[in-house]
Amino acid sequence: MSWSTTLKNRQQIRARVEAGEQIAVMFSDIRGFTSYTARAGDRAAYELSRAHDLLLREKIEEGNGIVVKTLGDGIMAAFPELPSAVEAAIAIQRRIRERNAKDPSEVIDVGIGLASGTPIVKESDLIGNSVNLSQRVSSLAKGGQILTTEEFAREAMGASGARFIPLGERELKGVGRIPLYEVMWMAEVARLTDRDDRFTLLLTERGTLVAKMAKEVRAADGRSGRASILQRGIARVSRAVLDKTLASAGIAREQPIDRVDIAVDGDRVSILIGKKEICLHNVDNAEAVAFRDKLVQMRKELYPEKAST
Repeated sequence: MSWSTTLKNRQQIRARVEAGEQIAVMFSDIRGFTSYTARAGDRAAYELSRAHDLLLREKIEEGNGIVVKTLGDGIMAAFPELPSAVEAAIAIQRRIRERNAKDPSEVIDVGIGLASGTPIVKESDLIGNSVNLSQRVSSLAKGGQILTTEEFAREAMGASGARFIPLGERELKGVGRIPLYEVMWMAEVARLTDRDDRFTLLLTERGTLVAKMAKEVRAADGRSGRASILQRGIARVSRAVLDKTLASAGIAREQPIDRVDIAVDGDRVSILIGKKEICLHNVDNAEAVAFRDKLVQMRKELYPEKAST
């Protein structure tokens, strides 16, 4: 994008704010960036961050947005129109999905948060409640997830054409509990999430199983203390196992369902990928059974020669 176009977009954003009209603020964040840096080294982390920045910048500018600033493992952007921000976020996640499928050894896993408002526009920055909200919402987004505030969803869902699904209230640090919405950008057939909202499994129309993981795990009741420390410890182990297992199986966190078997035992779900096993705890049994049955049905339809009874 030329400098003149970027300047035009900046001027449009400033004009809308000065007229009291809402703009969209986006934050993106690479999931697992700190652990990746420790494992792969600074040079590899720099290259991954650079690839992330270039990819996001392209899609943001295509949506008439501007990159306000880069944050090492993330980007802050602004858009004059809310639907354009939604379309850019979807384009980003789709492009990342394509990239990861082609290069599973160096995956990029991004969570995106969107909020709307009339922030204060400075020369090279934005400040205000909508900026804080967008950043907090981004921190709750799982890898591959796009989250928005309720106000943003209400304003954007009609104009963007995207589907927004309510997730209920979530605790945002320094903000309190607010309702959040997720932008559905994959053609989902079914989904399963544990009660603590650590992991989400998606079954897609293309016949794949996708795993989305939270950036951090919070106690379900928000309390601090020994229970929260225990939960965080379990979550760190679970995340490490999930990361390692999916990476070793092929395409990062997306697997063809012919490789996958699921067993349900009460509130525990075992996901078998080859000889590897991933266990999810504290899930709703009825939802888990329905998810498993849908996967089995799809596998029979897509891979009749491999279908198990």
